[in-house]
Amino acid sequence: MDKGVPYTTTVLTSAGLVRGLVYRGVELYRGIPYGDATEGARRFRPPRAVTPWNGARDAISNGPRCVQPPGSVFFHEEIGTYFTGGRPDGAALAEQWDSENCLNLNVITPGQDGRRPVMVYIHGGGFMGGSGVLTAFGDALVSREDVVLVGINHRLNVFGYLYLGGLDARYREANVGQLDLVLALRWVRENIARFGGDPENVTIFGESGGGAKISALMAMPSAQGLFRRAIVESGSALQVGSAEEGTQMALGILGALGLGGAEIDRLQEVPATALHEALFAAGPGGGNMAMRLGPVIDGVTIPGQTWSPQAPALSAGIPMIIGNCKDEGRLFAADPALYKLDEAELRGRLEAAGMPAEEVPALLTLYRQAYPSESPADLWFRISTDRGARWNATAQAERQLARAQAPVYLYCFRWDTPSGGGRLKAWHTAELPLVMGLVAHPEARELSRQLGAAWAAFARSGDPSQPGLPWPAYTLERRATMVFDAAESGAVADPDGAIREALRGRPSGGLL
Repeated sequence: MDKGVPYTTTVLTSAGLVRGLVYRGVELYRGIPYGDATEGARRFRPPRAVTPWNGARDAISNGPRCVQPPGSVFFHEEIGTYFTGGRPDGAALAEQWDSENCLNLNVITPGQDGRRPVMVYIHGGGFMGGSGVLTAFGDALVSREDVVLVGINHRLNVFGYLYLGGLDARYREANVGQLDLVLALRWVRENIARFGGDPENVTIFGESGGGAKISALMAMPSAQGLFRRAIVESGSALQVGSAEEGTQMALGILGALGLGGAEIDRLQEVPATALHEALFAAGPGGGNMAMRLGPVIDGVTIPGQTWSPQAPALSAGIPMIIGNCKDEGRLFAADPALYKLDEAELRGRLEAAGMPAEEVPALLTLYRQAYPSESPADLWFRISTDRGARWNATAQAERQLARAQAPVYLYCFRWDTPSGGGRLKAWHTAELPLVMGLVAHPEARELSRQLGAAWAAFARSGDPSQPGLPWPAYTLERRATMVFDAAESGAVADPDGAIREALRGRPSGGLL
């Protein structure tokens, strides 16, 4: 059969037969339901396994993503090209629609025979938006590394993370967006062997909000035993919200809808679009509530704080890859002045961001010694990242390492991409498409191969080393960190150690 001409193939899952496509040399199944509808009386409730169907169900187009703000990274011309590797089929593969009933997943596999490592992608977008659609582009990773790739859609924002347990005991079992992920992982455990995957060798990986979801999953009793390894990319969330904070958010949502705390049942009747729009009303403490919604300690699904002050004992035996990109905040910097800072403005910005004025000169001296050619703007983004994503990644690695039951591997992505006319550099999520084998810039082809091979090697054996690129485990003595760069990648012992020590007590408190 001609690999350039798609044709259909089928797999019998536990719920029924699904029909996918053989496309670009791999089998691609999109929009497979793993859970039943979550609207009406099932809104805010734990998910239920999908009801079996008769006959063959088409899985040849993307399933719905959760209701969310309009737009997608794929609609931004330059960023979309970067994420799709410039593929001419990008627009068609990225096509998706929104629905409250969004419990579906994608599976991409080299074939139905064998028992390959399984890599489950948990998407980013905070807890607000996004989808698993990027896996539809993952054929290069799947075929080159001989792995099975899974991408999950689940409930987000108000549908997945509104905490009502403080107002009504019927909703004590909260964090239903996280429970959707647990149900999807159970589906993987039950079904992935039929797609050529090994259900006993599952690695979960995710960037940004995906990494934050993984961080929470590792503290959830219901998720234990469903994955063997975890990769957290720029998403080392070290804590979740309290029940009290969640309750205040719920009251804010109810108030925005004109409802009182005793009228929870009426939330089942609110149209999905109106419920979602209520997130953008002013909430407790001022400002809209959209970016403050996320997992909370409900005492049931998440019994206690996740990664603070220590790593969750439940996942002490889970090997991890943890890391971040060098210039995380460039992707979100809407203020043009940030790219034109002079020395005085840099100092002022650092002080305004919480660095004590008396520490700023010595800190800048360290950065100038390490990076003498960088502009004040370059240093601003680098320092912001070092106090945010990199600080969090290192703290998460050290806390997991303290359990002394599994290895941890730390990385930093430092390739200055051409994105934004060179302005974005090593921006937040820049390594993710390269892991998937999506390369928009030819100079990154080898870097993409290195990243994909490392992630797949880790999924296969728990060690991300590959021929010509050994990756030692992180230890407090050596602090080996894999630096990924198109010019040259390699493990470095405690890169920027003096800077790390200077910032040890100065985290920004932000994920980025």
